[in-house]
Amino acid sequence: MNLNYDMVIESLNTWNKDELLFQEYYEMEKTPETIFAFYEKHKDDPYNTSIVMHPELLPSRQDEEAFMRVSQNAVLIKHPRYCPFYFHEHGYFEMIYVISGSCMQSFGRDQEIELSEGDLCILAPDVVHGISAFRDCLVMNILIRRSTFMDIFMNTIRDKSQIGLFFMENLFAKKKYPYLLFHTGKDMVVRNYILDMYLEQTNEDEFSDRIICSLLTIFFTQLTRRHKKTMELSSAGKSKRGNEEALVNYILNNYQTVTLEELSRKFYYSVPYCSKVIKDFSGSTFSELLTSVRLQQGENFLLLTQMSVADISARLGYKNPETFIRVFQRYHHMTPSQYRRQNAF
Repeated sequence: MNLNYDMVIESLNTWNKDELLFQEYYEMEKTPETIFAFYEKHKDDPYNTSIVMHPELLPSRQDEEAFMRVSQNAVLIKHPRYCPFYFHEHGYFEMIYVISGSCMQSFGRDQEIELSEGDLCILAPDVVHGISAFRDCLVMNILIRRSTFMDIFMNTIRDKSQIGLFFMENLFAKKKYPYLLFHTGKDMVVRNYILDMYLEQTNEDEFSDRIICSLLTIFFTQLTRRHKKTMELSSAGKSKRGNEEALVNYILNNYQTVTLEELSRKFYYSVPYCSKVIKDFSGSTFSELLTSVRLQQGENFLLLTQMSVADISARLGYKNPETFIRVFQRYHHMTPSQYRRQNAF
């Protein structure tokens, strides 16, 4: 094992003051006297004292802005041991990886799964869940923007694998797969990619976030290569699909030029029926879905290339730069040039 990984594991295993406070409250006999004594002992830490005694005060909805700076696309956080259990949902993707020990993951009120060492659970946005880590375990939470997941999907995982299906459904469909579960066991390659991302995050320089995103792309590819046979794809609330995925894939592959009429001919649908299939599947009109795909690619061009706005507009399939700028501004509340400056390294 690399010495750096040894040091990271040792550091992560160290109990911090929050965990010690949570553990103390969890294990103590709760009487009016002991609760008052606990409060008096920790009154200089009102936030943690409040949430451990009243977890219902924790927000039931968490959005990207609560954990990520504007410049961040992914954040890695050690899950505090003995943190009070509470149900919540969030507007981003979350990966829960068990480095050692085990924990319980609950979905709503009627489903619970145990996650053991090496298990990786990818949670979709807006899934009500909660985690119980009331033992000596080590769990890493990786929070990822929805737009970052879309970027990875658009450029690397466009296949019919279960992970590709999970990405497709959660990015473009109304009905979602709540989670995707991998059993990686003692696979050090998977574990070390996560530790590499965690180490990179500590650099906090202008290159760190982009390196983490690159590592994430490799991580998902390695995960699929090494553990596609151990995937468990939740099927809660799902129905059988027809050509919906093929329709969306065609749009993704031909977003520069595709029209609704062309799509209808390709799949032997009438234009109204094709429009209905897209709306029923994605919750968006053809135009809205196409715009979403074009803007995601436009963001990539703005951040990763030196192409002019006019060239990007042409590459995306817009007839003139003014249309691209107007659409971009409607969705982002800033011009493409402002977006590029704001997110520059």
